[in-house]
Amino acid sequence: MLKNENAIALTRAIDIAYSTPAVQAIPELQQLLAKAAQELDCVADHHQVAKQLNQALTTWGASHDSGPAALDQLYLATLKDSVGIEYQMPYRA
Repeated sequence: MLKNENAIALTRAIDIAYSTPAVQAIPELQQLLAKAAQELDCVADHHQVAKQLNQALTTWGASHDSGPAALDQLYLATLKDSVGIEYQMPYRA
């Protein structure tokens, strides 16, 4: 269960990004965010989930010139909650 404020903030950021029409229009992002939300509910180490989501967003962003603006806040939330990640926006909204 969610105990940490950062884990709660990450869950909210995932929910907000997932519910935007721009993300809903991209099935690949829907699946990525749904998987992260499920893992966050099941995995005790929310830092691990944040790091994995950050890496997934970075990988997705590397193959796209732009992304939904809603991903910006989610990406920042993953940076705040994960450890050992350099700050780099993977795309421009």
